[in-house]
Amino acid sequence: MRRSWRGLLYGGMLGSCLLVATRAWPTGVGDNTELNLRVWKARHEMWLEDGGRVVRKFEIALGKEPTASKVIRGDGRTPEGNYYICEKRPQSRFRRFLGISYPNVEDAERAYAERLISADEWAEIFFANIQQAVPPWSTALGGRVGIHGYGGRPELPIDWTEGCIAVRDADIDYLYDRVPIGTRVTISE
Repeated sequence: MRRSWRGLLYGGMLGSCLLVATRAWPTGVGDNTELNLRVWKARHEMWLEDGGRVVRKFEIALGKEPTASKVIRGDGRTPEGNYYICEKRPQSRFRRFLGISYPNVEDAERAYAERLISADEWAEIFFANIQQAVPPWSTALGGRVGIHGYGGRPELPIDWTEGCIAVRDADIDYLYDRVPIGTRVTISE
């Protein structure tokens, strides 16, 4: 009986939240509502856009398996899809860190269909994305994916991260100062 109530509860909340979620994609905050980060994995390039205008381009390094999309924790892949900046850490082992909202709702849907996550985990991911909060990073999907620097390491022309997007240390400093929480991040092949 408890499971059926949970199902009804999630189903009802899902319906109302989908209505809200389809009205607008999460945007940046304050004066930066038109900011967007676009990542092209095959080109190893990221653009910072403001109102559709390219402000700056960045050379990037990706996860160790750059052509495939992230599926589970530890696969060394960079995700593909629509995300947002969900946290900012001024210090990390790779200089600074801009957390990306992986997993998103589409990632959760796929994982739930493949029985990689539970209904409770799906709901936690769903509601975190609706609220533009940090999604749970402890599920089988993994997490803590973001944009960071090299942390003083040599800039190698290879993909070396565990699934993150790495930019030069000067570039992460530039981004950190300009990109607010809520900024859209679109990652494509």
